[in-house]
Amino acid sequence: MSEKMIDLEVKVTMEEMKKIGEFCREEEVNFSEWLRRLALREIERKAKEKKEEEKPA
Repeated sequence: MSEKMIDLEVKVTMEEMKKIGEFCREEEVNFSEWLRRLALREIERKAKEKKEEEKPA
């Protein structure tokens, strides 16, 4: 699969950005990659919940 990079604007307060920056440094993760994995995990979780709700009782 080929990857295509896009610019993404994320609105945060200065305090939130400090917390995010500290977390990324402590965990030694790249913010963009961390955000991508987090979003994909949430999408999978929502899809799984929806699938469970659609199951007949």
